[in-house]
Amino acid sequence: MSRIKKCDIVIPVYNALDELKECVESLIKHTDLNNNRIVIINDCSSDKNVSVYLNNLNNLSGDSIIVLNNTSNLGFVGTVNRGMSYSDSDVVLLNSDTIVTDSWLKKMQNVAYSDQTIATVTPLTNNGSICSVPVFLEDNEIPEGYSIDSFARFIEKISMKYFMEIPTAVGFCMYIKRNVINEVGLFDDKTFGKGYAEENDFCCRVIEHGYKNVLDDHTFIYHKGSMSFQGEKLELLKKNLEILNDRYPYYERNVHDFIVNNPLKPIHDNINIRKDLHKYFHENGNVLFVLHNFFDEPYNHPVGGTEYHVKDIVMGLKGYYAFVIVTNGYEIVMKQYFDGEFIAKYHFPFHNQLTLQHFHHKEYSEIIENIIKSFDITLVHIHHLQKHSFDVPYIAKKHDLKVLFTLHDYYLICPRVNLLDENNNYCLSMRSQQKCSACLRSSHGFHTVFINKWKQEVEKMLPYIDLYITPSHFTENLFKDEYPVISDRIMTIQHGSSNGSTPNRNDRADERKEWNIGFLGGLSPNKGSDLIYRLITKFPKKSIKWHLIGGLGDQRLNLINQENVIKHGEYKREELSGILDELELDLICLLSPWPETFSYTLSEAWAHNIPVLVTPMGALKERVIEVGGGWIADSMELDGIISKLNQIVENHNEEFMEVKTRISKYRFENKQEMVEKYLDIYSRYSVKINFNVEGGFLNRDIMLALKYYLPDTNFASSGEYSNQVQQLQNELQKMRSTIGWKVLNKLRDSDSIVLRVGKKVIYLFLRFKKRQFSKGL
Repeated sequence: MSRIKKCDIVIPVYNALDELKECVESLIKHTDLNNNRIVIINDCSSDKNVSVYLNNLNNLSGDSIIVLNNTSNLGFVGTVNRGMSYSDSDVVLLNSDTIVTDSWLKKMQNVAYSDQTIATVTPLTNNGSICSVPVFLEDNEIPEGYSIDSFARFIEKISMKYFMEIPTAVGFCMYIKRNVINEVGLFDDKTFGKGYAEENDFCCRVIEHGYKNVLDDHTFIYHKGSMSFQGEKLELLKKNLEILNDRYPYYERNVHDFIVNNPLKPIHDNINIRKDLHKYFHENGNVLFVLHNFFDEPYNHPVGGTEYHVKDIVMGLKGYYAFVIVTNGYEIVMKQYFDGEFIAKYHFPFHNQLTLQHFHHKEYSEIIENIIKSFDITLVHIHHLQKHSFDVPYIAKKHDLKVLFTLHDYYLICPRVNLLDENNNYCLSMRSQQKCSACLRSSHGFHTVFINKWKQEVEKMLPYIDLYITPSHFTENLFKDEYPVISDRIMTIQHGSSNGSTPNRNDRADERKEWNIGFLGGLSPNKGSDLIYRLITKFPKKSIKWHLIGGLGDQRLNLINQENVIKHGEYKREELSGILDELELDLICLLSPWPETFSYTLSEAWAHNIPVLVTPMGALKERVIEVGGGWIADSMELDGIISKLNQIVENHNEEFMEVKTRISKYRFENKQEMVEKYLDIYSRYSVKINFNVEGGFLNRDIMLALKYYLPDTNFASSGEYSNQVQQLQNELQKMRSTIGWKVLNKLRDSDSIVLRVGKKVIYLFLRFKKRQFSKGL
């Protein structure tokens, strides 16, 4: 069936000139007046300015706006009937205190002709009884953060497009097909007089002719009027409702059941849950951050420097939505923030696992593309691709988005991330196809020359990145040497530090009887735990108290049993400042065996005016030279570390105080200054939001993906349950990676004599304990 292209918008007018002007302006702006007309009927307005305005409008508008003047006051029903009789097309009955929005009429026409049994269509509004949103049956204000137009765009974007049947249309805006008017007739002006309940009577007649009234849940029109009735209006309403219920005994019951059961609840829930997720999407833009781990929970592993950096940016962004995506190979999880405030969490599962070997992954790509479309992404900022495929830059370019890539480590050179071989030796200058193959076979079990394919795929991806950012000049130069093709698209921005440096103690001028030396961060093999262990156990001087501050990822450090070694355990980032102030450390040793790209632990040391001893490579060396805030070991070997530490301890007075003075006087760039640089880049690289992008997730799928809801909704328990499940899964995964679990599994699968004897011993031991317990009773 061909769709009706022409429609007349009938507007009855009685005074209220300001509202009428706003209504007409919105109609001119948002309506195709080449194919549709506006028919305004002045019902003898007492305000003469209304006639003046309408006459001028009629003279200037040609055939697109028709002005009719009643010779006597007919009231709403009579005036509407005159408009419907004047027209021979479909009509929209529109109150003069409404403001229409983009594509409103086209959308309502599409709904009207989606089903031949549809007679009337009513849009969503802020003030329209059963059509009211975001709160059902109430007079609503436009939600905070939205304009009328942006809220209408939001409604259209997130609509489920249910187009559900309702017991009656609502007269503020009512689309009626011409064939229905011809069959059913006009409004009953003889019975209902000046108005109230006439559209309900019409809708009941429509229903009894086999048609239905539907709600257009992807169109929003603003209605200023009030649903309250007083005085004569209230009496007239009561009288007309009595007539209506007498004619149609089922009407009141149907409306009551509709309100009680509220089949529109999924529409209301969708709007109420998601309105706070989108309310500022008309501002600067929406940045998609691609990361290997969340900064506010240890999703894949403990939170580290890369995550802290992203957190600093996200918390400092103003006027942007930040969407952070992480994957564990089985799902993409996305968290949404605005102005640093967490808003929502979404889960998008895969059917097929994503692994390191998947340079491209169909399901992953489809989810990324749908995220870009559904959440109006304007810029992509990659911080890590670990556990991701290489698809993000390609998809971004498909949609003309700019892509930034911050190089926090060396993942684009080798999937082992930090340029350490299987023996934790720095291997950049020692690489060969044979050595790399042996290393990746040891770590990943690969048989083929995987590193060659890896480099090929990286090199294919590199041109799709618009700007590379590194946190140190050392890292920038290393990547320029490795991939010369990016040399003109790479820059250095240091990570922002804490606000200045503060003295960590009242410095002593006297000879130190005991030194407090600390090791800071995750103390594992890739952070130099081997050097730390050998230094502590072999350093000849006994007047040193060693402090291990952080998680111990090396069993040898766990097993050290010396009186002068204090293990402080893991800490949260916000706790570190208090720990360092309390310990009054003289020196912090950062003995990383690979070239760090920045080092937050170095920044934390200097923020507390603590000098450092570092290994002679990477950003550690670069930054110590720049600031003069410590010493650089003569070599990576233990003898070089001990030699330099001896020199510091023995000649501490003058040189030591000079180092501390240089730290205290150095002007460190703070976090907000760093964020300002990123804001400048984002403003230059972000594209304009395209509100008309087609495709993306079905809105029902987004609702399913939401695993976390705002605390003031009815879905909090569902979100909490999901978070608990995820937390238990993470804990189980950690447990399964422990040596104890692996040994237990080995024994469980074994049928050896050792296992059988072991089981017997445990059984006898438990029986013995039980007897002892019984005797105690």
